Amino acid sequence: MFKPIANVRVVDVVRDQLRRAILTGELAPGARLSVPELARQLGVSRSPVREAVLLLVGEGLAVEHTRRGVEVARLELGDLLELYEVRSYLDGLAARLAAQRMSAPNLAALRGVLDAQGAAAVADVRGFRELDARFHSIIVECCGNTRLIKHAAMISREMRLAGPLLLNATTHLRQSHGEHREIERALRQRDGPAAEDAMRAHLRRVAQAVRAHHR
Repeated sequence: MFKPIANVRVVDVVRDQLRRAILTGELAPGARLSVPELARQLGVSRSPVREAVLLLVGEGLAVEHTRRGVEVARLELGDLLELYEVRSYLDGLAARLAAQRMSAPNLAALRGVLDAQGAAAVADVRGFRELDARFHSIIVECCGNTRLIKHAAMISREMRLAGPLLLNATTHLRQSHGEHREIERALRQRDGPAAEDAMRAHLRRVAQAVRAHHR
């Protein structure tokens, strides 16, 4: 499952490998993160593995239990709806700031993501999700506020655990893509308030659709 690693920033490399395994589903929700077993697989001592696992707990990707030890986090519907509430404000503010700070190459990259996402909405749900994450990350990365970027990245990582809870219907994906186009249009016009409103409306609508689907 994992590749042996060199003795250079071992904790960071272990954390990155474990994080990638969690976000790709290689380590499923509820999977136990046994420090001795992970240390054996990775070919390193237990100390950096233990520290890396605790860092993942701090990121919200793992949960520490008194008796069961540390497990990959499980995201429930209530957790996801809370994340959408926070994300609507963070990504909304990022869009407002990015409207004035995005460069022409950034805008071109965003347009390229949307073009690819339009095709993926029909037959490639996984591809659509990856492009969705890229769309939001480009906007956040261009906001120019390092603290916002840090917290938005944490929320985004947690939301990657929500796969089974998300809606995959083509009509929903197409609607999301259309809302992304509205956000991109406001960014291209350098209209910060409109970009923020469009982003927040998009994320609120998605949260409402997810809530209604799981009732």
